[in-house]
Amino acid sequence: MFKVLIIDDEPTIRRGLINIINWKKFQCEICGEACDGIEGLEKIEEYKPDLIFADINMPEISGLEMIRSAKKIIPHSKFIILSGYREFSYMQEAIKVGAFDYILKPSSIEDICEVVKRAVMELKYQRDDQLETKKLKKCFEESIPLLKEKLLYDIIFQININEEEINEGFELYGISIDEFVMIIIEIDGESGHLEPYQKQLYQFGIVNTVEEMFADDFKVEKIVLSNNQIAFIICALTKSELLVDNVYKKAHSIQQLIESCFNFTVTIAISTKGNKVEALHEKMLECKNGLAYRFYMGSSSIILYRDLNGFYKSQERIAFDGYDKKLCEAIKTGNESDVAQILTQIEEKVHAVNLDPEQIKTFYWNLIYEINMIRISIKNLEVQDKDGNKDISNIYKMIESASQVNELQNLLKEAANSVVHRINRYNKKNINQILQNAMNYICENYTMPITLNELAEHTYVSTYYLSRMFKKELGKNFVEYLNEVRIEKAKELLKDNHYKTYEVAELVGIQDPHYFSKIFKKYVNMTPTEYKEQVVG
Repeated sequence: MFKVLIIDDEPTIRRGLINIINWKKFQCEICGEACDGIEGLEKIEEYKPDLIFADINMPEISGLEMIRSAKKIIPHSKFIILSGYREFSYMQEAIKVGAFDYILKPSSIEDICEVVKRAVMELKYQRDDQLETKKLKKCFEESIPLLKEKLLYDIIFQININEEEINEGFELYGISIDEFVMIIIEIDGESGHLEPYQKQLYQFGIVNTVEEMFADDFKVEKIVLSNNQIAFIICALTKSELLVDNVYKKAHSIQQLIESCFNFTVTIAISTKGNKVEALHEKMLECKNGLAYRFYMGSSSIILYRDLNGFYKSQERIAFDGYDKKLCEAIKTGNESDVAQILTQIEEKVHAVNLDPEQIKTFYWNLIYEINMIRISIKNLEVQDKDGNKDISNIYKMIESASQVNELQNLLKEAANSVVHRINRYNKKNINQILQNAMNYICENYTMPITLNELAEHTYVSTYYLSRMFKKELGKNFVEYLNEVRIEKAKELLKDNHYKTYEVAELVGIQDPHYFSKIFKKYVNMTPTEYKEQVVG
């Protein structure tokens, strides 16, 4: 129920408003009454009413002065002015201070009820918006751990390299990374053949053990890499010269606890010390490479990357890691500008390293193979292959016979551009078809209440995807397009004298005539009545 406060220095007015109007019909109840502005402010402070009737001319302070002060206490409540003053200046001042409406004394019960009805409708909209905002905020807060982990995952695998987005994400999720060590914990092979439920329990146990072990002196961020691998970013709460050594000591205790509590073993790889977010990808690679040496170290080992200096490690191969994945992801999304940029980065990197020609050919061979797999998958989705491009597999022979890096790079560009162009065409064709289906649905059903969720279900895409599509392709959101369709239909109906304005509103799917007039004026720059007079005469 919405609370109503009546403030007027005339007792008969207060009694009339309290007793004559059926407040329950409007889901309202009288919470109090006051005889002047001072008492009114006291009651407003006490009851925090949703709807306030106030006279302009009252003892002590005027109704307008009272509203100015009350707005600081209840900014979203609706103030309805009761006044015997018909001068426009009073109405203008009432609007300035934020009054919802201005009712002249005396007024009919019907007129007052109509104002109350509109005020309650807006209060309901506000309440629903607040509840929805609160619900969304709660969902967001509950999702922060997953969103934080997703952001860190994208960073360490270089899926997201946009510095601005990363900084925004860090600020939003409360992430701070300065000096750190990364560790990856992998469940040893004998524990690999477990049921999914058991694997999730094991993961939960590992995460709890690590967070508890490092809780006092370290800040920990986790990233689940797979069913049997979890990465942890370990940041010291105070500057530590022996950060890697301290983490190493904790790792021994973690192994012992996991084995004694959960009856399985883990291998732990520890990176060298890193600094800032830019080093996350490199330290993840150090841990991954460290785990690869379990062949020599055995299961249930703790492997420090700095201890691997005696082993052969192909630094050049590490330098190439990530380019293949970034290029393939850009191709899959049809992003031609990103593909061109990554191809340039690959070309620069190849010229910068001093590798055996066979290693370079192998790199290009593997990358073109991945691109060919993408080409085959998109070809299978199309009704028929109209591209007429030669099979990319024929390029392999050219790789073997290539004598210069530029020849290899040109072959890669040909393969990448061929596939990304095809995917781009395929995506645009689908986008246009989905959007056209959505627009047709709106044109056929504009007389009914239509939600974005309903439209998304009809077109078999998510609401987020459909909303972005409207904005990107039409330059307007779903609601704006729906309103435009309804207003265009309304303009046609208003040319017919048989229809009243409220009937036209209902015929185009807008049940509230007041809201219809507001929307109509926004799009046509005149009210429905003014438009009707102009076109019909």
